[in-house]
This record gives sequence, C-alpha cells and structure tokens, in this order.
Amino acid sequence: MLNSKKQYMMAPLVLLHKTSDDNLMPVAIQLKQEPAEDNPIFFPTDSEYDWLMAKIFVKSADFTEHQLNVHLLRTHLLAEVFAVSLLHNVPMVHPLYKLLIPHTRYTLQINHLARLLLIAKDGVFTKFAASGGEGMFTVLKRAESSLTYSSLCIPEDIAERGLESVPNFYYRDDGLKLWEIIHRFVQGVLGYYYKSDDEVQKDSELQKWIEDIFVHGFLSQSSLGIPQSFNTVAELMKFVTMVIFTCSGQHSAVNSGQHDYGGWMPNIPISLQRPPPTTKGTTSEAVMLQTLPDVNTTVQGMSTMWLLSKQSN
Repeated sequence: MLNSKKQYMMAPLVLLHKTSDDNLMPVAIQLKQEPAEDNPIFFPTDSEYDWLMAKIFVKSADFTEHQLNVHLLRTHLLAEVFAVSLLHNVPMVHPLYKLLIPHTRYTLQINHLARLLLIAKDGVFTKFAASGGEGMFTVLKRAESSLTYSSLCIPEDIAERGLESVPNFYYRDDGLKLWEIIHRFVQGVLGYYYKSDDEVQKDSELQKWIEDIFVHGFLSQSSLGIPQSFNTVAELMKFVTMVIFTCSGQHSAVNSGQHDYGGWMPNIPISLQRPPPTTKGTTSEAVMLQTLPDVNTTVQGMSTMWLLSKQSN
C-alpha cells in the first residue's frame, strides 16, 4: 500500500520481432504468466492506450527485475561477498589483495548505505516500490536460483542465452571486449606469481578465499557451478576476471546510465496503482494517468535513480 492505495506489479511475457532494418520490436504482450479470459494478449494493432498501458506494465516489471536482480544482487551483493572474503582471508601483501582491492575498496560502505536508505524497513524500495519489503525478498530469493557461475561470465552468458547474433546489442559487443581486456590483465599479473597449477593448489590463503565465497556467498550450492577450490592457474584467472568484471564493467553497465532513461518516469515506473486491464478497449488516457504512480512516489524513484547514476567524487 502506498498513499493508502494498493499497488500492482506483473510478471509479463513479451514477444519481440527482428525487423528487416535490424530493430527488435515488441509484437505481443501478455501481462500475466498463465493464459486466461481475463489475461488478453495485447498487440500494436490494439487501441493506442491498450498497447501503451501494456508496455507500461512491462517496463514497471523491468524496473523491479533490473534493480533487485541485475543491479543489487548480481553486482552489489556479489561484490560484498568477494570483498568480505578478501578482507577475512587474504593479507595485504598478497598479489590477489593488491589486484582486487581497487575494485572492492568502497563496496562495504556503499552497501551499508543501500541497506540504510534503500532496502531497510523505511527505505525507498520498501516504502515506494511496487514490490514492497516482503515482495522484495521474494524476488531476490527467486533470482538467486539463476545466479550461476556461467551467467556471471559474459562470454558464456551470451552464448547460453542465444544472443550472439542479436543486432545492435552494444552491451554484448563492448562487454566481450572488456572481458577480454580484463582477462589479459589478470593473466599478466597472476601469471607472474603462479607458474604452475601446484602453486595455486598450495596457496592456503587463496584457497580459503574461494572456499568462503562458495560456502557463505553461494551457500555451498554446487549446482550453481561456483568453484569450491582452485585446482589450476586457468581456473583462478577466470574467476578473478569475473570478479573484476562484476565490480567494474558490469556494475557500470547496469547502474551508471539509469537516470538517462529512468528520469522520464513512464519509461520505468517504480510502482503502478491500478490493476492491469483484463479486457481490451477499456483503457483511456485518464485510466493511464490514474495508473501511474503519485507525485511523491515518482519523485522518490527519480531522485534515487539520479543519485545511483551520479559518479562518486
């Protein structure tokens, strides 16, 4: 409930079509997962406001998925796992510490602020987002089940999702280049210190670092593919590349441009205060405006995205 009004969030299905000029365009939207008489499939050929309202519900759901799964869980909370294990197990003179500390130095501070201002009992997400406090943790728990090692490594993630040939996919194009650059850098640094697999296996501090990540960060779930130990130099280099990529390029990709797009509230409404249409032809401009969040909710969402997008000094 926001402003004494019930809020709504859908789990929509969207069908995209690649046009002859290489644009991906939505051609069908179903706002609930299961087909039903009160769950119509909306098309661009429907009335202007039917189609527009369907897209608004999709973008509102995308806001929740992006902020809680893609942004909070897959960058901030993961970076905290890596950082805490680093501080607990690896001395400052260790080459791994020197390699990773520039990327994790302020992780605990920014996550403390997130817990204090965004996801706390009185935080922005709890008070103003459609998911609310209880729903927020439901989304995070479900998202955790898809948090596999391969999904954190962009070359494998792109291949597994079948996105190698999607046109104009700049996240893929730039991300793969950045991954390769980071991997070469990691190879150069760690390759200097670890000349053989045996040296990796005998480094107790290194092994304790990955063990704590597996046990405490991924709850010992071997099905996720996270290494429980490092047996080879190549395994170590790949994992460290993933850590640096997650804390740098991946976070920048999902965080830094948020306000450029989300500063226009209808693009990604933080919440919606009317239920989705159950029949076609019932949506109007007035209904759409009543569905969009109130001014105070809008201000909270826009200001939060502005703050998140702002580069630190």
